[in-house]
Amino acid sequence: MILKGKKVNKTLRIYPVYHLPRLTVRLLSLGTFLQQGLSIYGNALRISLLANSKIGVLLCIPRNPGDTIYCLKGTSAHLQSIHSVFVEDYEIMHRWLGHPSKDILSHARDKTIGFPKGISFPKADPICPGCAKGKMPSKSFPTSESHAKKPFEKIHSDLKSFSVVSYHKHKYYISFVDNYSSYSWIVCLRAKSSAIAVLKHFLAMVKNQFNTTIKEWMSDAGGEYKSNEFLNTLKDYRIKVLQSTPHTPQQNGCAKQFNCTCMDKAQAMHLEACLPDSWWEFAVEHAVHY
Repeated sequence: MILKGKKVNKTLRIYPVYHLPRLTVRLLSLGTFLQQGLSIYGNALRISLLANSKIGVLLCIPRNPGDTIYCLKGTSAHLQSIHSVFVEDYEIMHRWLGHPSKDILSHARDKTIGFPKGISFPKADPICPGCAKGKMPSKSFPTSESHAKKPFEKIHSDLKSFSVVSYHKHKYYISFVDNYSSYSWIVCLRAKSSAIAVLKHFLAMVKNQFNTTIKEWMSDAGGEYKSNEFLNTLKDYRIKVLQSTPHTPQQNGCAKQFNCTCMDKAQAMHLEACLPDSWWEFAVEHAVHY
């Protein structure tokens, strides 16, 4: 929201504004105005918001006599008009789309149909609390020089565990990453033993939806990938089984990098939104969707 007048020209960002479905009015927090540098002066009859402690900006009066809820009635004589109110801005889109970087968000603006117009991007990367807490990557490994030449020619898979049981009683998720297109899928699991059922569903989905079969399967040497039932299922589909050597996760780097990116985005959204720890599955699924 930009306020313009003869003696004041100030930009305010009001966030968050909470929506209560059964409420017939919009609520604004006075604390937000104070953090933006405005001063408040008032009594039981009126509350005035001042810029520079002298120039009146907004005037609020009680909704009813004796009421403690004040309604925004208008501006002072010093203010000509409220110039504009933005529905979306950079920070809102940054949160909605899973905390991408400024460069990625700028590409999304230029390449995405329906992206809100008129959003201005800051010159420097703003400090986002969610990104600062949730994105702490380690030094990356060298990139692989070999890549698949067709979709589903090579699938990377990995299983991620969590210390907290999710809202729907899940403890893990298993990921599938196509080496050619980088398209990815995840399925939340309650137990590692469910990996074999998820594998069968994934193979059937590839066959039915894309009319093709997987040629190579790359995973680490985890117990869920080394069971006889799991390996026999892959062999029944004539899929070549590849496994990374112990303590060498970079050999399955495609899946590891996907998990790292997915968790960076999920943790940023999770921490910034102050969600319960058990809601990690919603943050992860949203991160994969975007």
